Amino acid sequence: MGQADEKAIILGGSGLVGFQVARKLASRRQVRTIAIHARYRGETEDALEKLRREFPGTEFRGTHGDLFLPGEPTPAGEEGTPQPDRRDPALRRRLFDDTYGRFEFAFRDSLLAKLILREQPDVVVDSVNTATAISYQDVYTACHAVRSGLDAGGKVESDFRDDVEKLLASLSIPQLILHARILNRAMTEAGVRIYLKIGTTGTGGMGLNIPYTHGEERPSPQLLNKTAVAFAHTGMLFLMARTPGSPIIKELKPAALIGYRGVEHRTALGRQFRKVEREGGTIYEPGPRNEPYLLYRPRAVELGGELDLTPDPAGYEKLQTPGGSGHLEVPLVDTGENGLFTLGEFEAITALDQMEYITPEEIADLAVMEIKGVGTGTDVVSAIDSTILGSTYKAGLLRPAALEKLARLEERYGVPSIALGRLGPPGLAKHLFEAYLFRRRYGSLASVLALSDGADPGEKVSRELFELLETDPLLASLSTSIGIPILCPNGRTLLRGPVISAPPYRSFRSRVPVDGERLEEYAATWVDLRPARMTWWLDVFDKMHESRFSREGGGWATERVDRASYLSDAIEIGNVVAWIFSNRGVGYRVL
Repeated sequence: MGQADEKAIILGGSGLVGFQVARKLASRRQVRTIAIHARYRGETEDALEKLRREFPGTEFRGTHGDLFLPGEPTPAGEEGTPQPDRRDPALRRRLFDDTYGRFEFAFRDSLLAKLILREQPDVVVDSVNTATAISYQDVYTACHAVRSGLDAGGKVESDFRDDVEKLLASLSIPQLILHARILNRAMTEAGVRIYLKIGTTGTGGMGLNIPYTHGEERPSPQLLNKTAVAFAHTGMLFLMARTPGSPIIKELKPAALIGYRGVEHRTALGRQFRKVEREGGTIYEPGPRNEPYLLYRPRAVELGGELDLTPDPAGYEKLQTPGGSGHLEVPLVDTGENGLFTLGEFEAITALDQMEYITPEEIADLAVMEIKGVGTGTDVVSAIDSTILGSTYKAGLLRPAALEKLARLEERYGVPSIALGRLGPPGLAKHLFEAYLFRRRYGSLASVLALSDGADPGEKVSRELFELLETDPLLASLSTSIGIPILCPNGRTLLRGPVISAPPYRSFRSRVPVDGERLEEYAATWVDLRPARMTWWLDVFDKMHESRFSREGGGWATERVDRASYLSDAIEIGNVVAWIFSNRGVGYRVL
């Protein structure tokens, strides 16, 4: 770039990619000053401490605060005002007025606008996941509340007005339009030279089949909303780039899993439900995403006319882990803001023809080159249809290193790293747990296929896997404690924990019917030990075994390895599930 006197601001600078961009800019002395902005104070201060220690010759500054809300950016080291709560009716009314009212008022109050105008940067690198921040405000639950109000003529009028306001304030596109307008005007007034967005495809490069989601449905409407917002955002950036007076606008869109930050044995974190007393009765609301999972002994319930989805731990016995904490502690790979994954989940999502994998350093390298003016061929704004980032050679080298360390941690701590249920599709955790039971009981494809020689192998496998769970309640609890129940061989008894992920508990729906068709729908996401399901697995293992030997017959060449290939006799649970997704109609990566 040759402009070492420039100032850069990195939005989301504490994140996996933003932090690496800061490191690359500092190491190459391409800017004089780097300002880091993150949502929370601790994130900003941690990033500043690491950067200042590594690059004492670069000036670093930092602020924190929510870029999508009105307010003041708080300098690092200062507490500032508490993080606003979007559930606060006064804040919601203010956001409603900003989104649908006069733009001048919204711009004047915007934290984002104040930050850019005060810093007067030459370079803005935006690594905030804008699509997630805007789209994940649960517009679908808000719609259900309004629908209920429309159907219930006797509902209190003030409550209905509140529900309508929540719905209108959660709509994604009006918020995105406001955000883009604020961003463009602030950068234009501040004289920003170049704006580089680290965007998202929303699905990690997968298609409408969306095998990997955080939802309980496939395709997940919530995730489709994120994808729609992500590409609508690209459209807004395209318009910005064609607006006179705007800075140079570029966007990089990684289309693979980004990671990883670390691999260690640690407490698994997720979103737990909390009991809330309301005027109309008790409901359960999801809390923060970073609360420890607790282990509960599964409780058998007889399936009748309906299934109670209330996520109430009362009546469940807590189990102690080998470490004695009562928390689910398991070997995990930390992919930053993308989440914590087990060995099985990481193995499956990074497998060939699944989402695959790219490192944050590689994205940062491309970002710095684009800032410098080098055409990398990956700028979405200039070439939308040819710029997504695929899997990489380095990531391919690092993948087995993570898997190997996770396996060593499994052996060291005696806790299998199977699934947390936070990675989709809805059947991913189910498949991983079922595959693990086969591996634990039989060990290899050859041993499983030997069962086919006997009479009624599905019944035999069903019985033996259930016996395995009966002798090891901790193993069963690894599934049931994270919301994945176990359907027993008789098809009438369910081993469950306090929370059931699918169908999920909703404040407007705490019970669901459990009849023939619905039971099969739900069982598609539950660990299913019925004989018919075991017969399905035996057929899968037979096809996998057949693919291995059919590709060895005529000598080896690259053409003999494709998504229909399974090259090991070992039951590698993530690769097994990846093979199922690629070959049993769930979905695979096209390019």
